[in-house]
Amino acid sequence: MQSKQVIGGEFDVDIQGLQYHYCGNHSLDGIFTYSSGRSALYYILLDIKQRYGVSKIYLPDYLCSSVVTTAEKIQMQVVFYNINDNLEINVNTFQLQEQEKAVVLIINYFGLKDLESQINTVRTISKDAIIIEDDVQAFYEFHKPTMLADYKFTSLRKTFACPDGGLVKSCNELKVVEETNKFYQYKMAASILKSIRKPEYYDDEVYLHLFEKGEGLIDDEIEKGMSDISKESFLKTDIERKSYIRQRNAKQIVEGLKSLNIDTIIPVSESSTPLFIPVWLKDRDKVRKQMFRHQIFCPVHWPLEGMSIRKGAEMAEHEMSIIIDQRYTNMEMTRILETLEKAIK
Repeated sequence: MQSKQVIGGEFDVDIQGLQYHYCGNHSLDGIFTYSSGRSALYYILLDIKQRYGVSKIYLPDYLCSSVVTTAEKIQMQVVFYNINDNLEINVNTFQLQEQEKAVVLIINYFGLKDLESQINTVRTISKDAIIIEDDVQAFYEFHKPTMLADYKFTSLRKTFACPDGGLVKSCNELKVVEETNKFYQYKMAASILKSIRKPEYYDDEVYLHLFEKGEGLIDDEIEKGMSDISKESFLKTDIERKSYIRQRNAKQIVEGLKSLNIDTIIPVSESSTPLFIPVWLKDRDKVRKQMFRHQIFCPVHWPLEGMSIRKGAEMAEHEMSIIIDQRYTNMEMTRILETLEKAIK
């Protein structure tokens, strides 16, 4: 009996797609390119420290640990601020002082937030605050021409089949990095092997080992640049088509969740293009293991990794991200919902 398609995991590369001459209406003009999302943040913070002499950063208490380690690598003083159940700044406890010159990082969670009101809140408190918009989970918000923050950045490999790539937009001139990272080679090789894999060819461990090796090098190559193959792949990607598929899949999942009485953590607008659909589950680990047994690998955002943060601790225990990306059709969304229905019983 043929095993079911695996849902989730890292993207595999469409080798034939790289031969196409399709070129979308997007470009990398005016965008600073780096090896990864954390590399993009590294160069933003480096620019802020050198340009403004600021060394204090306010971070939300729900985030990926790599944001913290990147800030610490630049020797920034990290202060966590509380976010509320809408995943927005809790203005009642926000520590930013009037006219304080400090960095405030605001995350666009799952590509589902409109950050304008939060940015305005920060500006009202302090016109001297330097605002970073973290669009790692929100490529399509990063892609919009509107620029309300002082800096915004994203990670290509979270949304597309690119082995590496962190992008930055800013009115300031950031450092241009020419030297390419090395980890993309392992990610690329793993993606190719995953794309052509058949059970009789080789075990999953072969390409998974390469993915892990590449992942293990990302922090070491935080100062390196983006590979040419990711630039080429991105420019040949039909990003509008990918957005359409994500929105279509998201709509099906959201409608299915309602029938299962499962709440999304934040509202899902039909006009947004989510990275995942985040849900809150009382017995998340039990449900997730059941999904694993059916070859559906839903990630968690984010493991605490030793951090002591209030909202992060709650989400690390209860959040599960449902996959809706462009690799999958209505058939896979139905399979996810049917498996989820059995898992919550």
